[in-house]
Amino acid sequence: MSDTPFTQETTPGQPVVNRRLSQEAFRKLTAGQVINQTQYVNGQVAPNPLFGELFKERDRYYVEAYANMGMELVQRPGFFYVRSLSEAQNDDDTRDHESTGAIRQVQGVLLVLGRGVLEKGFMFEALTLPDAGISREILESIGNNPIFNQILKACKMDQPLPEAVKVALVDRDIAYFNVKGNLVLAEAGKAFFDDLFVEYQSGE
Repeated sequence: MSDTPFTQETTPGQPVVNRRLSQEAFRKLTAGQVINQTQYVNGQVAPNPLFGELFKERDRYYVEAYANMGMELVQRPGFFYVRSLSEAQNDDDTRDHESTGAIRQVQGVLLVLGRGVLEKGFMFEALTLPDAGISREILESIGNNPIFNQILKACKMDQPLPEAVKVALVDRDIAYFNVKGNLVLAEAGKAFFDDLFVEYQSGE
């Protein structure tokens, strides 16, 4: 069966890998998605088994396994992602600085979201609470701002903000739509703003 572990017996220092979860995690990560610590299922936030699988065997199996395929498995607070080892080796910035077009799109959309929500008078927490979120109407209103439109176009995002959010964030599991149809940031999306907050504090 596909769920059969690679190693049948658990011994100290020896990994036990769930084949099905391992394959699903690999498929998602190599497709440019992140794997968050939690997932939104049937209107509830629940532990993500893919994150649990990577976390429990990260050091004993997955880091080396991905490295053998030319990738670095990166763990940030609350999520995993992969990048090529060539990007990692050429990176002098310890904050995982990457300059690919996809990353610029993600950062641009997140920046527009954060600024737009605050300018509309909402608490930032509305973006992070599973029962709250930001409605499509608010996203459309934010996207009508000419300055925000310029930011999106500079990131090669020519579609309206609700569609840009889906392509750049939701399809990569950086955010999700809750049962109300509102946009909510997952752990990976929250981490972006946590980094900005740390930068702001260190610059004071």
